[in-house]
Amino acid sequence: MSTRDERVTNLINDAKRLRYSRRQILRNGSALGLSAAGLQMVLRSSGHTLAAPRQTRYQTGGKLNILAGSYFVPEAQDFFVKQVQDWGSQNGVEVTADFVNWPDIQAKVSAAVESGAGPDIVEMREGWQYLYYEQMTDLNDLAMQVGDAAGGYYDWVTNTASVDGNFYSIPVGTSSAAFAYRISYFEQAGITDAANNFPKTWEDLFAVGKTLKGMGKPLGQALGHSTGDPASFAYPYMWSYGAMELEEDGKTVAFNKDTFVDGMNTFIQAWKDAYDETGLSWDDSANNRAFLSDQISATLNGSSVYLAAQSAKAGASTTDYKVVVDPADITHAGYPEGPSGRFNQLSSWSYAVMKYSGNQDSAKALLQYWTGADQMKAWLEAQKGYIIPPAKSLASDPVYTSDPKLAPYLDVINYGRNKGYAGPLNQKAAQVGSQYIVVDTFAKAIQNNDAKGAIEEGAKLLERIYGR
Repeated sequence: MSTRDERVTNLINDAKRLRYSRRQILRNGSALGLSAAGLQMVLRSSGHTLAAPRQTRYQTGGKLNILAGSYFVPEAQDFFVKQVQDWGSQNGVEVTADFVNWPDIQAKVSAAVESGAGPDIVEMREGWQYLYYEQMTDLNDLAMQVGDAAGGYYDWVTNTASVDGNFYSIPVGTSSAAFAYRISYFEQAGITDAANNFPKTWEDLFAVGKTLKGMGKPLGQALGHSTGDPASFAYPYMWSYGAMELEEDGKTVAFNKDTFVDGMNTFIQAWKDAYDETGLSWDDSANNRAFLSDQISATLNGSSVYLAAQSAKAGASTTDYKVVVDPADITHAGYPEGPSGRFNQLSSWSYAVMKYSGNQDSAKALLQYWTGADQMKAWLEAQKGYIIPPAKSLASDPVYTSDPKLAPYLDVINYGRNKGYAGPLNQKAAQVGSQYIVVDTFAKAIQNNDAKGAIEEGAKLLERIYGR
């Protein structure tokens, strides 16, 4: 029996034994990297009704629905809706957009692919193209036109948003990550000129964090099942301690390294000494709330923390909690380094047109308009620097250069790596990410106080996927 057949069989057994709902099956199936046919087999075998696929048809006008992740800069989400609906008004197309929590996007994409019906345009995250490209319309010509007009995509964009160099979606850049921290608290913890002297190594950060936790202002890190902050920490920390998913041969798992075991032991102790230990259950918004509510002194995050503090000070807060931190006391720093160097996990987001859409021509026309130079520039400006651009020519915009506090977010292009490194970001790497194997290794190490055991277990899971 093949590994793929084993995954289908195991999911069927679990679905029957635990009485999974249709939604649970789709979520678990997408995490396992099952194809639409595999998902259909599981649904059929577990007694769920299969939706009849919608016949593909083409038309002008009509309706378009877009599925994307919720924005951490709410004004930019409103601006996006205005952009696409303005285009719709001008072209006789009714355009709607649905925004969902980041961990829920993939489950909804899988459900749409399985049923043959759903949103016409879908936001794709890192590596998902490899899982769904057979159900996505080829947009290579359009994507290349957009990239060429912007001076050419960065290599990290091409490497993470295409399928072996062919685009089935149009890249739009990505949210970035850096450490947001309170200048005053770091100074109280003994850092001279804290605005310019963030700790250079992980161990230095953990030492300062121990002092900060003693002050009642620990470091904060999300390590739950969400697609942003947990992976943005776990992958770079792994790389900085000499481990990786694969060697350069693209086959040999290089996860269980003595240097990584040592680094994980260091992190386990730091979690007790320096971190808010509730972070094991945090998603991509919990650390924002904790920071802006003055519960923690620093967190790895996008620029949304700083932007939300600015909005609150201006009397235009969009949070459902009180922001009590002054943006003047916030600044940012790039990643610390470990024995093997300093790294960041960097993968481009993109937008796809699904093959089941009955209005593919209009969907492609909308994307061509929205990713054009003028509209894309305006959208990036509405994001206030939260999204770093997919092409170098866009990086000179004042939104990235006018506030030096935001410089670390763009700087990640100089030390970023893709999931799957030192191999490519492909279907297997996407499956590893969807199953949170790397992130869960950290959580298990903390929970069991066992770095070696957690890393050995993670290595076995990686070998099952990459060994196929």
